[in-house]
Amino acid sequence: MPRWRFVFLTVFLCLPLAGVADSISLPNAPLDPQNATTPNAGPMLIAPFRYIPPAGAATSETPGVPVPTRSPEQQRIIDLNAAGDYRAVGTEGLALIAKEKPDDELQLIVANSLAWTGRLKEAIPTYQGLTQGKLVNEANVGLANVHRWRGRDEQAAPLYRTVLASVPDHADALEGLELATRELSPRTTLSLGGASDSSDIQRRSATVNHRWRDKSGTNIMEVETSGVKDSLPNIQASQQDVTLRYEGLALALKPSLELSMPTSGDSTLYGSIRIQLLEDQVSLSAGRVNWGRMATNPNALASRLAASHLGLTAVHPFSFGTLRGRVDYFDISDNNQILSGSLHLASTWRPIGNNFKPFVGVETRDAKFSSPSYWSPEQGSGTLYAGLLGEWGGTDWNFYASAQSGIGLYGDAGKSWSVSGGGKRWLSNDVAVSMNFWSMASWRDNSAYRAQSATLDLEKLWR
Repeated sequence: MPRWRFVFLTVFLCLPLAGVADSISLPNAPLDPQNATTPNAGPMLIAPFRYIPPAGAATSETPGVPVPTRSPEQQRIIDLNAAGDYRAVGTEGLALIAKEKPDDELQLIVANSLAWTGRLKEAIPTYQGLTQGKLVNEANVGLANVHRWRGRDEQAAPLYRTVLASVPDHADALEGLELATRELSPRTTLSLGGASDSSDIQRRSATVNHRWRDKSGTNIMEVETSGVKDSLPNIQASQQDVTLRYEGLALALKPSLELSMPTSGDSTLYGSIRIQLLEDQVSLSAGRVNWGRMATNPNALASRLAASHLGLTAVHPFSFGTLRGRVDYFDISDNNQILSGSLHLASTWRPIGNNFKPFVGVETRDAKFSSPSYWSPEQGSGTLYAGLLGEWGGTDWNFYASAQSGIGLYGDAGKSWSVSGGGKRWLSNDVAVSMNFWSMASWRDNSAYRAQSATLDLEKLWR
């Protein structure tokens, strides 16, 4: 594996750490050994309807609050907000707050703009500066939303209840509490999936997962059983397993643990741990993973391949967008080694509205040698891609669609494209159905390559 590629990945991944104190918290992407991000991997798993200003958000007045006399600099922020330029409102508003104490109306506008553009860490103290006065309920709702978007629903729910104690019909607090309560409730999920590609590999999968929290809401537990069946025209392999997971949100480093063991054929115990550093902006993971199942190939599954894994992920927001980097190293039991990496920039540029988000990225994959049992480009593979993500949603539904195109940078890579989409609908307060689909075309092993997949989930809450 050329050393320069490893150096390239490491240096560019570490760029976001220079200003990590200004970062926001985003969930980790699912581990995918076939590729680090979307062009040649699987369906994009998008958190539903985040950071999109609600309809009618651009207003310079709050009912019942007198409009004060403002300086030209303050009025500019009001005008930017009315025009829907929330990124500029957040940037210029923070600069203004550093010099002077704005009126409550203006401070709330700045806090909302920071939250809606994903600058969650900066939004928190801006909301907290409004702990008294007529806008305290609006500030508490905004702060609760930020906690919920950061995955801390147990911190958001009490704030929503505080608002509802004084204003029982507060629409935003009612909606936020419902969403937080859903996330905190125990749930059982049944998932069915299928995938195929142009090499005639097919996969069928079924999973039953139960997830719950303790009374504090900070300790998350999961138990899961799943089965996969991979096939080629001349070979089939299947495997069932049981998995246990734990995440401690209130513990130092917020560790996430996973243990799994096949219940048929292979009795190897696999385990991984992930920790969070630098205010959750960097995550480190290590463990022994079931490579045979991750490879989506009956030969790999039948060979019971395993791999030692080391991973590093970092996230940092800049004025032009949020940059996410990832490096994964796998030392596989057949003596092969895989190094994959990615840089993904979610742009703050919104040329066709707040629901549409442009993105660009680079992803690479290198192998010690080529194996017929999984994608392992001996000459490496590097792809540059760009695309557009659209998100829409409400209290009981959300939908996303994404399309992108890529070009080869080196090795076993060429022109590529992929499309993905999905959504979730709550059929009642406690039952939801969701689905995701994905299709792509690229270049592998000196020939055109196609792949597609789809999943269907049925979710039941236990309140």
